[in-house]
Amino acid sequence: MRTLPRARVVTVLVALIALLGVSGIPAMADEPAVRSLDPATYTPPFDLSSPVDGVGRFSDSFGVIRDGGDRLHHGIDIGAPLGTPVLAAAAGVVTRIDSGPTAGLYVEVTHSEGWVTRYLHLNDVAPPPDQQAEEPAPDAGEAVPTTAAPGDAAPSADEAVAAGEPAAEGGFDDATTDAAAVVDETPEPPEEPPIADEGWGIPDGIAVGGAVETGAVIGYVGYSGNASPAAPHLHFELRMPDRTPVNPYPFLSGDLGERTLLVVPDLTDEPLTWQVGIVGHIDPGTGFSGVVRAHDGVAYVGSYGDERACLAPEVRRYDVSDPTVPVELAPLVLDHPGTWVSALWIGDVTTAAFSGTLAIVAHTACEPATMGEGGLTLFDATDPLDPTVLGFYPSGPGTRGVSDLDVWHEDGTIRVIAAVPNSRMDHDEQAADVRIVDVSDPVWPIDVADWDVRRDTPLSMRQALAEANDLEELRAVGVAFDPSGDRAFVAHWDAGLVVLDLSELAAPVLAGRDASLGYSEGNARSVAFDAATGIVVVGHEDFDPLDDEIFGASWGADVILDTGAGGDPVLLSSYTPAAAAPDEDGRVPLDGFYTPRDMVIADGYLYGAWASGGVRIVGISEPSEPVEVGWFLPPTKVDPQRVLASPNGNIGMSLAWSVDVADGLIYVSDLNTGLWILRRDEPPLGGR
Repeated sequence: MRTLPRARVVTVLVALIALLGVSGIPAMADEPAVRSLDPATYTPPFDLSSPVDGVGRFSDSFGVIRDGGDRLHHGIDIGAPLGTPVLAAAAGVVTRIDSGPTAGLYVEVTHSEGWVTRYLHLNDVAPPPDQQAEEPAPDAGEAVPTTAAPGDAAPSADEAVAAGEPAAEGGFDDATTDAAAVVDETPEPPEEPPIADEGWGIPDGIAVGGAVETGAVIGYVGYSGNASPAAPHLHFELRMPDRTPVNPYPFLSGDLGERTLLVVPDLTDEPLTWQVGIVGHIDPGTGFSGVVRAHDGVAYVGSYGDERACLAPEVRRYDVSDPTVPVELAPLVLDHPGTWVSALWIGDVTTAAFSGTLAIVAHTACEPATMGEGGLTLFDATDPLDPTVLGFYPSGPGTRGVSDLDVWHEDGTIRVIAAVPNSRMDHDEQAADVRIVDVSDPVWPIDVADWDVRRDTPLSMRQALAEANDLEELRAVGVAFDPSGDRAFVAHWDAGLVVLDLSELAAPVLAGRDASLGYSEGNARSVAFDAATGIVVVGHEDFDPLDDEIFGASWGADVILDTGAGGDPVLLSSYTPAAAAPDEDGRVPLDGFYTPRDMVIADGYLYGAWASGGVRIVGISEPSEPVEVGWFLPPTKVDPQRVLASPNGNIGMSLAWSVDVADGLIYVSDLNTGLWILRRDEPPLGGR
C-alpha cells in the first residue's frame, strides 16, 4: 500500500486525535490483566550463555503445541550428542534436582532477583561398566529423590504434574503446529552419537543449595523422561520470579525484535465475562466457526477458511429454542468447494415467487489459485429439518466472491446489496464492486445496478484517491442498507465510508463520504447502521498493527458517524477496547488479533466482535461519548486447524469472530471454540 507523505500523515493523525479522543475508554475493574508490552519486563537481569557445551542445534520452538494442543511449549529444545555437557546458563544457586516420567532427570537453578533456569531430559542412562565413573549414578529410569532448597515453594499446578515434576515438555517427536513460523523444527539426531566419553547423572559437587558459576557442568544431554532416544536434547527454560515462562531464544541468539514472542498465554477452558451471563455453548470441534446470525430460534454459523485451511463450505445450524442446550441441525451445504462463508442474512419474506424463511449465504474463494466459485447461494430454510437450495448468483469470472451483504425487502420486493472486492479490477468485464441484486424470485437473481468508487465518483475524487492509494486498496468490503431503501452505506478498504443515494435505483449516486482519514489507508471493513438515530459505525480493521498506517501502531477502531442530516457523514467519536489500545509508549499487544471483525447495533448499544479482544458491548445513546458496559472473552485455545498464529507467533488465543443479537440473546462465534449464547446482566435487551 502507498502511504501519505509524512507531513500529511501527521496532520491527519492530529486531527483524528482532536476529534475522536481515540481509545478513551478506561479498562473496567474486572478487565483481564493485560501483560506488560515492554520487552524489558521479560529481559533477565543477567546475560545468558549457551547451556550446551559447543552450543548444539536449536531454533525458536518456544510456544509450539504440546499434548495435542492442550498446552504450549514453555522452553526451547537444543539438540546435541548424547552425553554432551549441560552448562549453567548464568551464575546462581541450585534449587532443585529431581526426576520423573515426563521431564526426566532435571536441574533447576535460581539466579539474580529470583529468575530461574531449568534443564530437562538430562542423561540418566549409565554407560557400560568399564566406562562408568567411580561414583555410581541412578539406574536407567530410577527416580532421583526430590530435593529442594529450604523455603522453596512447590511448583503450581499449571507448571507441574505428577509428584511436582515440571510440565511434560516432551521430545522432538511431540505433536506440533504448522501455524506460520511456529513449527517445532526437529533437529536430526547425531549421525554417530558418541558413547565412550558420554556423561551421565549429576556431576560431583552439584547439589541443592550449592552455588554454580556460569558455564559450570550441571548435567549431560540425554533423552530421559518422554524424550525420544533417537533425538537426545536439552529442554531449556527461563522463568521470571513469578514462574512465568519466558522465551530464552532471543537472549541466547541475540535475535530480539518487536515481533519476538517472549511469553505465551495459559490455555484455558473457561471464558471470562463482565456484566454478561453465559446461557449456552456448543463446539463442533473443527474450529473455523465464522459469521453468526440468529433467526426464529435457529442460530446459523458459517464456516471460515483461507488459503491454508479451506473446510467444506457450509452453514452449521443449531436449534436454540432452548438456548441452554443448543442442538445441531442439518447444515446448509454449499455446492461450491474451495470457498468459505463470508456473510449471512436470514429472514421471513413473502413475494409472488416465494413465501417462507429465506437464507442468503455469501461465499468467497479460499485462495486465488483455486478460485472456488464465489457469490450468493439462496436457501429455503422454512423447514429447519429440510433446507433446500433455491438459486445462485455468481460474483463473476475473475472475482473471488462476495465479502458482505445486506437485504431490503418490502411489498413483495427483495433486494440484496453485495460487496465484491476488486470486481472492478478482476472481473472479466470490469463489473463494479458494489452490486444491487433483485432476489424477489430467489431462483433467478437479477442484477439491478452496480457502482464503483473508481468509476462513479467525481473526477477530482477519483484522481485524489488514485494518487494516495493503490487502486486495489480502494475495494468495497462492507455494506449496509438504510431500512428505508433510499440509501446504502459502503465501507471501502482505503476509500472510507461512502453513502449512496438509491432513489433512482438503476443509477446509484454518491451522496456523501467520510473524509476524516483524508485519501489514505484506513482499512474500513465493516459497517452497521442504526435507523433510529441515523448513526453509522465503521470498523477499521488492521491485522498488521506495526505497519505505520494512519492510526500509528494500532489494531484499528470503530468510528462513529452521524448521517441523519444527509450529505457527508459527521465524525462523532471512536472506540477501541483497552485490550487493543497502545500503551503509554505506543506499543500494542501482538499475542493475538485485537481488531474489529463484526458488529451489530441494537437498542442503543453497539455489539462488536474484536477477535482476541472478545465481544465488547458499548453504549452509544450518547454517540459522542461511547461507554463500555460489558464484555465476553472466549477461552484461550489453539486453532484446531493448526494454521493461525499472531504477529509474534503466538498460537493460543481467543478469536471472537462474529456477533448477533436476537430475541434478547447475544450470539457469538469464536473461531476456535464454536457458538456461545449470552445474555446481558441488565435486561431487557431488544432484538436485532
